[in-house]
Amino acid sequence: MEPWFKAIVFPGFLFLLIVFLLIFYLERKILADVHLRTGPYYVGKWGLLQTTADVFKLLQKEFIIQRRANKLLYSLIPFVAFLMVTIIIAFIPFSKSSHVVSTSFDLLIVLAIVTSMPPIFFYAGWASKSKYSFIGGLRVVNQMISSEIPIWLSALAAAVFYGTLNHIEIVEKSSWLSFLVLLPAFFIFTVATLIVTDRPPFDIPEAEQEIVYGFLTEYGGFNYALLILSKLIELFGLYALAVTLFLGGFKGPFLPGIFWFLLKILALYFFTFVLRASTPRIRMDQLLRFCWQILTPFALLNLIFIIFVKMLLS
Repeated sequence: MEPWFKAIVFPGFLFLLIVFLLIFYLERKILADVHLRTGPYYVGKWGLLQTTADVFKLLQKEFIIQRRANKLLYSLIPFVAFLMVTIIIAFIPFSKSSHVVSTSFDLLIVLAIVTSMPPIFFYAGWASKSKYSFIGGLRVVNQMISSEIPIWLSALAAAVFYGTLNHIEIVEKSSWLSFLVLLPAFFIFTVATLIVTDRPPFDIPEAEQEIVYGFLTEYGGFNYALLILSKLIELFGLYALAVTLFLGGFKGPFLPGIFWFLLKILALYFFTFVLRASTPRIRMDQLLRFCWQILTPFALLNLIFIIFVKMLLS
């Protein structure tokens, strides 16, 4: 495939847009099913067009900047956030040939991009010049930094075990043995991903009962849609990375690799939706204590364990 086709169509922007419309619809339907509700029903067959209608509604809203806001940062941050997280997708191999970029340092680049996101979301809150947005921005920094360390350590465990940072090589070297050895790292990575992307029960920066809507409070219309899409793409990118590192990526019998890759991501999303529907939000102090006293030490011990296993196998 031509590079422009990969960047724009598959696995580029149009592919991501279709995926997110379907994922958002599935989230609403699964939440409704767990809560014994109907969910989207009237707009399109089985409510399939409800999310599309919501997107068009957001795009038609007036672009408003409050008087005290830093107009340049307020307008620029959503585009920067969207650009940064979409770069993550460029390094994900959906099949052996379906990737935009492949380098010897794929994993390192993706983790570096994830690490650069806390300041962007903090400035989204700071530039709004609202106390609720500012508090939400501080919570984002606290939460994301605390959970990025377990993400790095668990991803590093996979890199140490496979002996490479290239995503395609990692998938090709994966096996049932690697899955079993890296299972603790996979659980740590998945939990840390939910925290870093503010997914329930860790949606503390957007706690509407406490700080209205966190760093998103003053955003509306197209800018709001970009920031929400950035968060969704970040979750999709990290889940795609989890599938690549721990679940064999595009490997699978009989059917095309892209089918297996998307099926594994869908399984992770199903877990995410059920967790959201069945658990209450925790407090910030509980989250920080969990990250620093439980998740990070376990991730460090797991890395030591992987190094020991690697020494035995070599």
